Amino acid sequence: MRAVLLSLLVACSSKSSAPPPPPTVEPVPAAVVTAAERARWKTDGLAAYDAKQWPSCGALLDQAGDWYNAACCHALGTQPDRAFASLGRAVDEGFRDGAHLANDPDLASLHADPRWQPMVDVVSARAAEHRAAINRELADLYTADQADRAGAIGAIDWKAVGPRDVERRQRVDAILAAGGAKVADDYYHAAMVYQHGSDLAEIQRAHELAARAVALDGTHDAAKWLAAAAEDRALMYQQKPQKYGTQFQKQQGTWVVWQVDPAITDEQRAAWNVPPLAEAHARAAQMNATP
Repeated sequence: MRAVLLSLLVACSSKSSAPPPPPTVEPVPAAVVTAAERARWKTDGLAAYDAKQWPSCGALLDQAGDWYNAACCHALGTQPDRAFASLGRAVDEGFRDGAHLANDPDLASLHADPRWQPMVDVVSARAAEHRAAINRELADLYTADQADRAGAIGAIDWKAVGPRDVERRQRVDAILAAGGAKVADDYYHAAMVYQHGSDLAEIQRAHELAARAVALDGTHDAAKWLAAAAEDRALMYQQKPQKYGTQFQKQQGTWVVWQVDPAITDEQRAAWNVPPLAEAHARAAQMNATP
């Protein structure tokens, strides 16, 4: 599953009875579905995943348009036809992580199906096309940036990472100045490197680059979130209320959501792939409960 979730050990049931049918979900005309509703369905669907409620999980994530994760739920619920239908929608909308697809344990029940290998082949071909289109050095800089932040925050050697961050930003500047960014992912990769800058100008630069990625690809959800998060961080650096609720601060030993502009709605957050504000407060509570 693509969502960041705890690994689950799934045992095949020995019962011969058919799995319970998925809950009936009344179709909602696309014109009246809001981004906030889709975000809520996704939240509820991922909660159903955690609870191993596969029919509910698949139905909710299909409604949310989270096709890949819906496919995982259908596969875990032994609904291969629905799983392949959702996977097909994911591929149609740009899914191309062939390595993840091939190794995702949630989809193991589909491997013996004759439809599986053609699906893997299509995704792998799209991944190769994508690799050929992007700036590989910007992608490598992004990967190195993320690798430096893997693991627990307290275990990161910031004295070593800080100078590497500076070098990466300098190299990003040179690539951009030479016209090396062409597609949305190029600007997204550059934006993420700048998102880890240390001053206001660098964070504003991250926002500009992420917004450019969204302008090139309006379906790039990661870039949408990054544009919102960088804007929030820039506002926080100026001691102003953030818009979307992506930034946290430790105050007197307790993590809190940095002050938020009350005029911003969850619908506006969802448009930038940001969860409802209530989830940010829940995350702060979780951070405080976790040593």
